[in-house]
Order: sequence, then structure tokens, then C-alpha cells
Amino acid sequence: MQQQADNRTIATAWFLAGLGAVPFVAMALAAAVSPGFAAAHLGGETAFMGYGAVILSFMGGVRWGAALSPTTGPGAERMILSVAPSLAAWLALLIDRPWSLLLLLAGFVLQGLWDVASARNGSLPAWFGRLRLTISAIVAASILLVLLT
Repeated sequence: MQQQADNRTIATAWFLAGLGAVPFVAMALAAAVSPGFAAAHLGGETAFMGYGAVILSFMGGVRWGAALSPTTGPGAERMILSVAPSLAAWLALLIDRPWSLLLLLAGFVLQGLWDVASARNGSLPAWFGRLRLTISAIVAASILLVLLT
């Protein structure tokens, strides 16, 4: 019964992470193919940056929650580091292009690498590392596409 619950949790996480990547991909593709459409109907780069900031902050919150887990040991340092994505996301909203996009890109790449490393060392589940690697690559590619348009 536990294995079935674990499989359901993993499948749900992959599904939700995939849904969370859809706005990145949709807005990036729209910006590349039809900037006018993207600006008029999807909020343009402002919406892209806003969504990126929200999701990067969310990823920091995931790490905050992991730092509170009694199974991973003392978490004060991890709690401090978990605030960095939110601060970087906020700063990205305040600075001009291309630095705003580069800061978001760096935030997602660093967060993804931290998540993968944590999955490899056992402080996060192995499946989570694979999920984060995949989604981080999709988000990074989306940011790069917007950056190049």
C-alpha cells in the first residue's frame, strides 16, 4: 500500500511540475514567434518575469520545508539559503533586461543544481532530483529563448 501511495505522489509531482512549466514554454514560444500576440494576450515579458519570480520563490519555499524535516538533521543553514531564491526573484523584478532574465536564469539553474545534489546525497528523494533536473532544463531553455528574442 505504501508503494502505491509513493507512486501516486511521484506521478502527481511530475504532473504538477509539468503544468507549472507550461506557462514558461507557452510565453517563451509566443515571444519568439509573435511578440505582439505575447504582449497583447499573455502579458508579454512582464508576465513572464512575474511568473518566473513566483515559481523561483516557490522553489525556495520547497527548500525551507525540507529544512524543517526532522529526518534531514539541523536545518538553519538550509533555511537561510532557502530564502535566496525569493530575494533573487524579487531583485529580478526590479532590474532591467537583460540582467533581470539572467538573474532568473541563474536562480533556476542554481536551485536546480542544489536540488539535484541534495537528491544525490539523500537529503531529498532521488525522484525529486530527476524531476528538478528535467523541469530546470525546460525553464532555463524558456528563459534563454526570451532572452534571445
